[in-house]
Amino acid sequence: MTDFADDGGRYRLDSRIATGGMGEVWRATDTTLGRQVAVKLLKAEYADDATFRARFETEARHAAALHHPGIAAVFDFGERAATDGSGTPRPYLVMELVEGQPLSSLIGANSGGRDLDPRALRDLLIQTGEALGAAHRAGIVHRDVKPANLMVTPDGRVKVTDFGIARAADGVGITRTGAVMGTPQYLSPEQAEGRPATAASDVYALGIVAFECLAGYRPFDKESSVATALAHVREPVPQLPSSVEPDLASVITRALSKDPAERYADGAAFAAALRDPATAAIQRPRVVPAPVPVPDAGSTQVLPATPYEPVDAVVPPPATPVEERNRRRNPWPVVLVVLLLVALAVVLTLLLTGGDGEEPTDGATTPSATTPTQTETTPSETTTTEEGPATVRLDPGDFVDRPVDDVEADLRDRGFDVELDAVENDDPDSNGLVTGIDPSGDVEEGSLITVTYLDDAPEETTEPEPSETPSETPTEETPTEPAPGDGGPGGGGPDGSGPPGQEQTP
Repeated sequence: MTDFADDGGRYRLDSRIATGGMGEVWRATDTTLGRQVAVKLLKAEYADDATFRARFETEARHAAALHHPGIAAVFDFGERAATDGSGTPRPYLVMELVEGQPLSSLIGANSGGRDLDPRALRDLLIQTGEALGAAHRAGIVHRDVKPANLMVTPDGRVKVTDFGIARAADGVGITRTGAVMGTPQYLSPEQAEGRPATAASDVYALGIVAFECLAGYRPFDKESSVATALAHVREPVPQLPSSVEPDLASVITRALSKDPAERYADGAAFAAALRDPATAAIQRPRVVPAPVPVPDAGSTQVLPATPYEPVDAVVPPPATPVEERNRRRNPWPVVLVVLLLVALAVVLTLLLTGGDGEEPTDGATTPSATTPTQTETTPSETTTTEEGPATVRLDPGDFVDRPVDDVEADLRDRGFDVELDAVENDDPDSNGLVTGIDPSGDVEEGSLITVTYLDDAPEETTEPEPSETPSETPTEETPTEPAPGDGGPGGGGPDGSGPPGQEQTP
């Protein structure tokens, strides 16, 4: 018996392709246009909620407005009358039929994705990031990026599917214990905490997909959905295998930052970093405004559209106060202030010791010009137990590309001593950014950590010479000049006779 998705008999259901948590996907034929399409029929448990149906229709309209070669197009939306006697119409969505298989099947067929060619995988991630970036520019967030929603064609092209489905599901009053909307293994920390999803949330989910393909397992996969969601919020991201190229690992690590502001701003920025990792160190997230809550239960929260900016033409935003302080850090003003203070001390000493003719006290010391020296930080002692000193694991990826002040404060909060090592840098936009820490890995608490960061090369200046310290001070009182009539310089009586006088001290 022939079955149709609609009451008018336009979309003939030919064969079931897949069954998901929210509905069934069918290979179908558009009998009006004579083309193959994919039809998604919503399950009755979702179709029974009027609020959900309204949200689903609104989201379908927004998804239909997206036009990008990496996004599966949406052609039509409708409802068909109930066939199970419930009287509830069943919504359906007509989409582009993508000939291929989901990335989840490729991962399963290749031992967790580890056998995928790294270059091919990087290309798939770049395509996905660019497709998501097109949606983000239109103000639409996917909210459920996962391998099952990334279709890969035989010629290696990616098609992102199911835009808006997860957002529509947010409107359903689900009361099942432990239910977490979306797919917990790919849920961003902010979504797990109940905060609105943004473009950076999709970047995080795509970072999880990349991690799974490269490592062969999901970084957060606990015994329950709630535990998995909490792990995204609380637990650090495991390290990628050493076989992963360092530049690729650095990009993925940043995409998996807990703070959305520390990730790439949107899919396009993530794709650009994957294509040219050298640009990742100086990019700054371009924040996409969060959706404003809409009081109408039947409406949908959609991000306001952001203007299109070609990746190559993106201009970094103005530097933050911390970056500006790092950029202008220069030791010479401090040196000059110290030298001026020393010179002032010398002048005061001269006035106090030579102005009234008094000798300096025995314990007085003559100030001398000093050159400021950098105080070396002595590592704090490590508390040891019978099992040996406690250690803390330091992952360089957690500190690279962060402002040096933040890294220094972070390490000191963890009980480490910090020594800063500036590296000359010709690019002022990257000044103050950390390039590495030493040592890393399992490090004993209280150890000295050397933090290397980028900074301008100091300008050559001539250090002013300090004032000379007087070497001699008067030690004898000046004798009184001879009175009139006492004779010449030789002393004696009026006739000039008498014993020779003493010579005056100048």
